[in-house]
Amino acid sequence: MSWQPGEQIEQKAFQEAADSLDDYYFGYDQRYRRVYDAGAQLWESDQPNASLVNMLQKHFELAKGRIVDLGCGEGRDSLYLAQQGLEVTGVDISSVALGRARELAHQLRLQTVRFIESDVIYLRPIADSSYDVALNMGCLHMLTDTKQRSRHIQRVFEILKPGGYFLVDHCKSDWGKGFYSIPDYDAVAKDLIPGQVIPRRVRVDGQEVDIPLEVLPHLDQAPEVLIDEICSHGFDMVDTESSNTEAFGNSAVVLFRKPNL
Repeated sequence: MSWQPGEQIEQKAFQEAADSLDDYYFGYDQRYRRVYDAGAQLWESDQPNASLVNMLQKHFELAKGRIVDLGCGEGRDSLYLAQQGLEVTGVDISSVALGRARELAHQLRLQTVRFIESDVIYLRPIADSSYDVALNMGCLHMLTDTKQRSRHIQRVFEILKPGGYFLVDHCKSDWGKGFYSIPDYDAVAKDLIPGQVIPRRVRVDGQEVDIPLEVLPHLDQAPEVLIDEICSHGFDMVDTESSNTEAFGNSAVVLFRKPNL
């Protein structure tokens, strides 16, 4: 069998991607399993993120073309957009969460949504210039490594078509404050350290139940720092606002655009 330079480059890229991913990214599978084992149907709400709905109402141009939902989890936003008739691809590292997302899509008989298991840093299954809109609703603030954040933002720039939009919801400060799953922030604030185990609230048969879950790495970022970080990769900032929802608490919602060529 002859040596193929292209194949070797591809294998090297794959190994680079695998080696660079920290173990905690794969810990998301364990978190979802524990939630489901406790009897909960979902870790997240079955409703779309309020910050996304608000931005869609302000910027009608977001509801068009092909949309990719990065770090989609159980698919709350992907499913909502597909229900509006939009073509959506949800991407997440957790096969367990994606399994639930696919079940829900089947139950809702949605034909315009698909889900891909992939990290959001390299996005190897996605071709360049293939999407009109990219969403990162609460995923970027779970990336704490500067190089990984940079690679993610660069890949989003690459997979968007010229003129495409990038919507980001990112925690500003006090990660966990205002989260539905952390009803008593003050009681656990000192323990919101990666690796610590704290009680998290989930819904089980209409009741609220606390289950012990490990705190995952996270990053608070002031809006101006976030905007500078993303714009340094070629994006233009279009709109920004503050948000305080049960999903991400005290966060900044920023809409960026990739310039037209």
